Amino acid sequence: MEGLTHFANRESAVQALYERMALIIHQACLSHGSASVLLSGGSTPLPVYEKLFQSTQDFSRTLFGLVDDRFVPINHPSSNEGNLRNLFKHRTDVQFVGMVSDPENYAGSIEHCAVNYQPFHHGTMAILGMGNDGHFASLFPSDEPSVEGLTTEHPGIIGTNAPSDPKQRISTNLPFLLSFQHRILFITGEDKLVKLEQSKKEHTPITYIFDQLTEIYYAP
Repeated sequence: MEGLTHFANRESAVQALYERMALIIHQACLSHGSASVLLSGGSTPLPVYEKLFQSTQDFSRTLFGLVDDRFVPINHPSSNEGNLRNLFKHRTDVQFVGMVSDPENYAGSIEHCAVNYQPFHHGTMAILGMGNDGHFASLFPSDEPSVEGLTTEHPGIIGTNAPSDPKQRISTNLPFLLSFQHRILFITGEDKLVKLEQSKKEHTPITYIFDQLTEIYYAP
């Protein structure tokens, strides 16, 4: 599979992706004066982010945000923002833009996010994951807003519906993610590798970005 780097174990994949992210951010800051990075949620990439934020790298010129989030308060266990903030709470140089501005106002949060995430358009790097159903970001199979987000030509922030709770999601759409210079997928487990390999046959959401991924990191 083109662009896929296969690692013997998760620890080596985590280390390699951490080093790659650190290098991309460093080079962007040298070349352009700043970097902008969107991070995916879920448990798989958290060890990568932990290494990144425990490093001594200067992030004062890097803007971080999310590929997607669940529409829940920041202190909810399912909040991608909350989980990430716990990783860099000891740092003063991390600039982070969340997606859920008001956990009582779904439509308002989507609107605010669309404005607040404009600086990420044509950004440096987006880290992506993939679910067992072939979704990435919060772009799900058989969900009308997700299908719209995969087929539109206009970059944006959208509300989608997950098949499991918490159902309401806020997500970047496909054109928004395609505007990033680096689009890196990180998956673990043989079941996900098989799902990725069968994605074009099954026409799952990951199909829409598969050929535009710049790198794929995989460990059993």
